[in-house]
Amino acid sequence: MIDPTLTAENATHELICQHVCRWRKTYAMRCHIIKEMGNGKIKVLVFGERNWKNRDHISRIRYVEAGRVRKRSC
Repeated sequence: MIDPTLTAENATHELICQHVCRWRKTYAMRCHIIKEMGNGKIKVLVFGERNWKNRDHISRIRYVEAGRVRKRSC
């Protein structure tokens, strides 16, 4: 069960993502690190949906390479 106090507003990290179609757009999604896995990946709770506005209420768990996550500068 995920802690309900973890929100996009108090996110501690950012997941770096890219959208590639005819061009490449790099963007960051707010996230919380949940767990470090043994294989070089981390389990994160990510907020939002791509780079769309007003989607911070959407959250999901993702397993990503540790190098794609950076500390959020507030």
